[in-house]
Amino acid sequence: MNTQTTGAEKVRWDLSELFSGLDDPKINDVLEAGRLAAERFVAKYKGQLAGLSPEALAGAYEALESISAPLYRLSQFINLEYAVNTADDKIKALLAKIEVSSSTTSNLLVFFTLELGALSDEAFSKFEGAEALAPFSYKLAKQRKNARYNLSEKEEQIINLKDLNGSNAHQKLYNELTASFSFKFELDGEIQTLNGGQLRALRQHPDADVRQRAMKLFFSRYEENALVINHLYNSLVKDFGVEIGLRGYKNPISTMNTANDLSDEAIQALNDVTTESYSLVNRYYKLKAEMLDLEKMTLADIYAPLPQASKAYSFDEAKKLVLEGFKSFDEEFYDLARSMFEKNRIDAPVEPAKRGGAFCASSTPDLKPYVFLNYTGKVRDVSTMAHELGHAIHAMLACDQKLINYHSILPLAETASIFSEMVLTDSLLKKETDVEVKKSMLTGKLEDIFASSHRQNMFSSFEIASHAAINGSLQSPQDLCNIYEHELKKMFGDSVAFTPEYAWEWSSIPHIFNVPFYVYAYNFGNLLVFALYQQYLEEGESFKPKYKQFLSLGSSASPGEITAIVGADINHPDFWRKSLRYIETLVDQLEALL
Repeated sequence: MNTQTTGAEKVRWDLSELFSGLDDPKINDVLEAGRLAAERFVAKYKGQLAGLSPEALAGAYEALESISAPLYRLSQFINLEYAVNTADDKIKALLAKIEVSSSTTSNLLVFFTLELGALSDEAFSKFEGAEALAPFSYKLAKQRKNARYNLSEKEEQIINLKDLNGSNAHQKLYNELTASFSFKFELDGEIQTLNGGQLRALRQHPDADVRQRAMKLFFSRYEENALVINHLYNSLVKDFGVEIGLRGYKNPISTMNTANDLSDEAIQALNDVTTESYSLVNRYYKLKAEMLDLEKMTLADIYAPLPQASKAYSFDEAKKLVLEGFKSFDEEFYDLARSMFEKNRIDAPVEPAKRGGAFCASSTPDLKPYVFLNYTGKVRDVSTMAHELGHAIHAMLACDQKLINYHSILPLAETASIFSEMVLTDSLLKKETDVEVKKSMLTGKLEDIFASSHRQNMFSSFEIASHAAINGSLQSPQDLCNIYEHELKKMFGDSVAFTPEYAWEWSSIPHIFNVPFYVYAYNFGNLLVFALYQQYLEEGESFKPKYKQFLSLGSSASPGEITAIVGADINHPDFWRKSLRYIETLVDQLEALL
């Protein structure tokens, strides 16, 4: 199905609940009011925290939320505008203005966390267990625990300011540069102009020659821009390394682990257990080569459709399938997902200046989130729709939380999204009687798992290795390609042939530029959900209240406490191995159908 005929082109979000447009006078009002409120907050509380009662400290937290909420909504608005049109100079100018103003306001408030962290044990003791601080107790304890990584107020302010023209600017340049890439590609006898998302979608084309030409062309553009991209990555990693050194973190990944309240050891166990299971990837792709009747399978073929499975879906068909899947699981999930369509919270078409990928964006608990898609009609786009709507459901179930507890930590943030994909797959498999279609569904599910679990684990391993290398000395593009190729071969073994252009894949992964060590959250979320979904199949209706409670907690408790609600032990390697055994059963099912 041509991307122009999916029906997605008419599915646009309505941001008017946030602001009426780029010229809305409320934008300047929010920026000015935020700065003035922050100045009043400083005058009232700076240097006074030790003498506050628990009730007064709770009032300070409430005041912080009232300052932050309008700025969250403004940030959401301008970033959503930018996501659909990364080439618009007016949007970019306003984005820069908002970032500078918000940074100024944030700098005024830096003292609060630092002062709390510096309190003596005696001064802090009156806050511990205080009823008035119950909604803020977890964050207060976490701030206290992580105070050792804080710098002085002046140093924190300098970092915030220098990032505007340092790491933030480098990330913005990377995103704008790669979003500007367009590709002349011959398809069906015609030369077409495609963006990166459209070209990468051709990995699912039935013709191997198309798949391989598309990916060779895609990565060639990154290789052509190696001078700039390599400089940006080296600079970002070096900047990151300098800061973690100043703060006293043990390893680069420790910053993300600390933010997620997870130990380095737990995440290393996750990485090790997943790496142990790369044999499943190898086994699966040998089966797929057999199904595709390919003598030599390349990395460009790993998402190739089965011969009997070349099927496309209109946007409305995908919507119907996804909503039916949610309804088969739970009526409330269905209602929440349906409201996203009814309230125009989704932006779906593929456009030249639109950034690639998909995401769900939420700002404050009182507003429904927004879902961003690049819908091309592929089978995976249907799963992506379910995935992002799962994020939206998660956000809406947490809407009773305070703003400080509203957004889940990254590893738990993937729970509802991946669970929703599994609900969709289960719903479709139950309806299907055709063996060939079942093969297609199982291959699609396994490839989604490997993409969002094992490949993310591989990306994380690359990050660990590249950060270590760059913090030793600057790395050339070839050095980084060599590191990445080593990780590729470790994951895929002898199941695929490695073509040279794939060594450049690292340079096309936005997360490793924009949010270092974000990617393991996908693997964490994936493996967690496999265990939870198996539990749901065993427990049925009794599982649902526990699961909804899990999702409703946002980040109001530690990951260990939240996952314990559903009986998960995230600190034990055997828990992760149990999840991997679930993946093995899917490979077994597919093998039995051949």
